[in-house]
Amino acid sequence: MTAEETVEDAVRAAFAAGRPLRFDPKEPRRDRTVRGELLTSLLADGGRTAALRLVGAHVVGSFALEGARVEHVVDFLDCTFERPPDLRMARLVGLRMRGCRVPGLWGRNLRVASDLVLEAGFTSDGVVDLTDAAVEGTCRLAGAVLRGRGDGHALLAARIRLSGSLQAIALRAGGEVRLRGANVGGNVHLGGARLVNAGRNALDATGVAIAGSLFCDAEGGRFTAEGRILLDGARVGGSVVFSGARLHASVVDRPVLVIPRGTADEAAALVADRLRVEGNVELDDGFTSSGTVRLPNAEIGGYLRLSGAVIGRGEAPAEPATPTGEDVQRIPVALHADGIQVRGDLEARGAHNGDGDREGAFRAYGQVRLVDAHVRGSASLSGVELHGPGIDVLFADRLRVGGTLFLRDLRARGSLRLQNAEIGSTLDCSGASLLAPRRRPDGTVKPSLDARVATIGKDLLCSHGFTAAGGVRLRLAEVGKMATFAGARLGGPGGDIALNAYGLTVSQLVLRLSEDRTPVGRVVLTRVAAATVLDGPGLWAATGGVDVEDFTFRSIASSPHVDVRTRLRWLRLVQPDFAPGPYEQLATVYRDGGEEELAQVVQLEKQHRRYSELGPAGRVWGFLQRWTVGYGYRPWLAIAWLTAFWLFGSLWFLGHEMPKLNDDESPSWNAWLLAMDLLIPIVDLGQDGKWRFAGASQWISSTLIAVGWILASTAAAGAARVLKRV
Repeated sequence: MTAEETVEDAVRAAFAAGRPLRFDPKEPRRDRTVRGELLTSLLADGGRTAALRLVGAHVVGSFALEGARVEHVVDFLDCTFERPPDLRMARLVGLRMRGCRVPGLWGRNLRVASDLVLEAGFTSDGVVDLTDAAVEGTCRLAGAVLRGRGDGHALLAARIRLSGSLQAIALRAGGEVRLRGANVGGNVHLGGARLVNAGRNALDATGVAIAGSLFCDAEGGRFTAEGRILLDGARVGGSVVFSGARLHASVVDRPVLVIPRGTADEAAALVADRLRVEGNVELDDGFTSSGTVRLPNAEIGGYLRLSGAVIGRGEAPAEPATPTGEDVQRIPVALHADGIQVRGDLEARGAHNGDGDREGAFRAYGQVRLVDAHVRGSASLSGVELHGPGIDVLFADRLRVGGTLFLRDLRARGSLRLQNAEIGSTLDCSGASLLAPRRRPDGTVKPSLDARVATIGKDLLCSHGFTAAGGVRLRLAEVGKMATFAGARLGGPGGDIALNAYGLTVSQLVLRLSEDRTPVGRVVLTRVAAATVLDGPGLWAATGGVDVEDFTFRSIASSPHVDVRTRLRWLRLVQPDFAPGPYEQLATVYRDGGEEELAQVVQLEKQHRRYSELGPAGRVWGFLQRWTVGYGYRPWLAIAWLTAFWLFGSLWFLGHEMPKLNDDESPSWNAWLLAMDLLIPIVDLGQDGKWRFAGASQWISSTLIAVGWILASTAAAGAARVLKRV
């Protein structure tokens, strides 16, 4: 009897008894070689109690169960196969191939009534094909090593149906792992797995349906993928966890248009377009991706966590804008989440360490896109680092946040774009540093924070060291309570506007800037409507001036307090060309506050500037009105001047009695009445026209008449102005 016959007899006996047959792996291969055809025939004709349990066997020939229905347990441990087992369309009670080595596995349309176990060192040097397979238990691939061949596939499991879980912790795959359209009744565990298919797809789980959670985390070692991860249209009943994972991909998607010009450079590492997750999506705790993470139009039932994540190439992209104005530029994209919906919070912040710095905050090298995103809770990006010099590093037009958008201590090289954003509570930018803003083709810079037409339910906080090198744009924005820029640094080289608040509507506007915080550029407060304004000397010393036309408010104050003369000086500094509106507004505020005298000071300054910009005649007329009746706001001045000239004239005529003009009349000389009659026009007191003036008296009488008419005219003009104002 040959050694082969002895081995096969032992296999038959062990199979019939349903007991394991163990071979010593140290024995020569010929002493533990079993023909695959024998195993096939045994499984086809075996009795009810039989079971195939082999340990350490070397299987040669064809082990083919294609289309067979096998009612026996098949259990291989540490066995080797010379040819791929053929299990296509087979119906098995159970299949275990722990620690086995195969040149591939053919299992299309395989049906397994219990668990499918390919773990504990299972190694395949060819593709494992489980396309359209169905497993009524769990599919176990923990610790398996799958090496794809020239076609680039390591595991083909498209449309596989698992009643239980997919356990693939510490899986090693050299080629694509395809789970496209798979249906998993439990969890998918890929913690510690290493998937390598450089330049192509490492994991294709497009359209997968997972009743439980998807774990691609650090359980069992760090999950690593060299190639793209596809989760397009996936449905996950639990959470998607990539905590601590490392992704690297160089697959470039189709170019995406970037407003206003250029294309998005998306070498995507994780593609999860239209992902639906009932739980959380966790890309945190050391998650790194050298390529773009795509989550457009995803729906997340819980939280989106990015704390501790690093996305992008790991170095700040070169500034793309050039003064030449090239038509096309490539915009590196780190996170693409346009249209994402998050029912919980978006969490990307870090924790403070003992030195006061933040650790574990999200870092992105490239653009973060949140256009049309909706976060029902709060979004916390406090302490994050965004690197995208010369581009919109945060592109979040029409972003909706139900709670607060935290950008505290954020560090950005690039601009933040929040046009038409809706923030339910507060936009907190306290301590944020926004440098290297986006550039126009001509080399000038765009705003570092662009929140035009934004709606903020409560407060806008840009204080406590807030820095915006390109300035801030709040054009036509609405802020429910307070907008503060106390102590902020606004504007920088290359920018023309430090703060553009045109049409801003706010309850309290705080622009308390000291002289060492002077805005670099122009401050536009045109058509701003505020209930209360708090300002400081730094605001009015802005290098580009301050536009205050139609700037309306009900009260204004400064810390420390400044008097009305200082405010008028500030207005003269920022308004080289006279406009009446700011003076009227300031006077109204003083008047409504019960400070009528201060309101008159403002009105006097307004009229003074008005007449000073007219021609010579206008300036003379203004001079007369100012010193005679105070432009109508000081009518007592006219009385004082009339009294002075009346006394002067009376005293002169007391010592210089004039002869009668007509001998037929006999008027009584009265120097007091004569001086008054000369000064007061129209009214006749019986003295004017009765005497003959000669010499100096003639000049004095003419002067009194002229002064009377001038004082009467200016008094009438001032009275008309006062009546019109009232």
